[in-house]
Amino acid sequence: DGGCEGEAMDLHAEEDDLFEGIDEDLWFGLDDGESADQAAASSLAAEVARITGLKPFPAVARRIVAELSVEDWSTHRVATMMESDPSLAATLLKIANSTFYAANGRTSQDVREAVVKLGGQRVRELVMGLATLQLLNGRGRLARRCRDHCAGTAAISRVLAGVVGIPPGSLFVAGLLHDAGRMLLMESGEIEYAKLESRGKDEVPLIERETLGFDHAVLGGHVLKAWGMMEPVPKLVAWHHHPARAWSGGGEVATQLAVLRFADHICDAMENPEQDPTWRELTEGPEGEWAGLSEHRVTTLWRMLEGARAETLAIFA
Repeated sequence: DGGCEGEAMDLHAEEDDLFEGIDEDLWFGLDDGESADQAAASSLAAEVARITGLKPFPAVARRIVAELSVEDWSTHRVATMMESDPSLAATLLKIANSTFYAANGRTSQDVREAVVKLGGQRVRELVMGLATLQLLNGRGRLARRCRDHCAGTAAISRVLAGVVGIPPGSLFVAGLLHDAGRMLLMESGEIEYAKLESRGKDEVPLIERETLGFDHAVLGGHVLKAWGMMEPVPKLVAWHHHPARAWSGGGEVATQLAVLRFADHICDAMENPEQDPTWRELTEGPEGEWAGLSEHRVTTLWRMLEGARAETLAIFA
């Protein structure tokens, strides 16, 4: 009996440790004020621990982020480290030379010039985002479609951020990674997404929660935070299907989340032009209020948004 009692105590201690690994601030934040219950939180914490154990954050990216976190960071050191990861360097150079960042038509000839043009804060955000995307290497049609959707949402988020008048860097990264949790669940096979293609956008997270106790948004936010992603990206990712907490808290996070949700729905509309666009509903809700985006304004921006999406899809092809 004593042995069983000791095992039970160890099990409870392990569950408590897992529960403590859950960030209440990244939990659902639903209108009914739901908080993390013990079973769901332990399940989520175990999944986060499994993923981060199997997929440690890339060492090169970690060194670059550490260098950029000090006051006297060196362009030469950052560029040298980045060049040791050709894929990361090539993608960053493409982004620096995209219409997002190209100034007066000038292009960066190498990574060093790109780092100077973008600046430390943008490079740090982009390196974190691109390195994370490298970890989400699922195969197959659905994984490719999800990655394309994330790239398109990132581009649209950045354009809308400029229109709304808020810093675009974090929103680009949040858009790029907003479905990171879904891609991780695709890899694990815990959710059969092929059977959910006909379900509505907001139905899928409910099915995930019924099956796992958490959804891809909350999982993604926690994994990104565990990998060292700076706020507000983990929070925006965790809340993009559960915006109530952002609306009640207000401030810049509410505006950022409103823009991300618009971008997510607009990208859906571009991918599925035969379906009724859901973004129009957002113009009448809190998203429209926080972002200041009307149906007319979005419609006038449509061609610009399509162009930004197409360019970003080409970068990540």
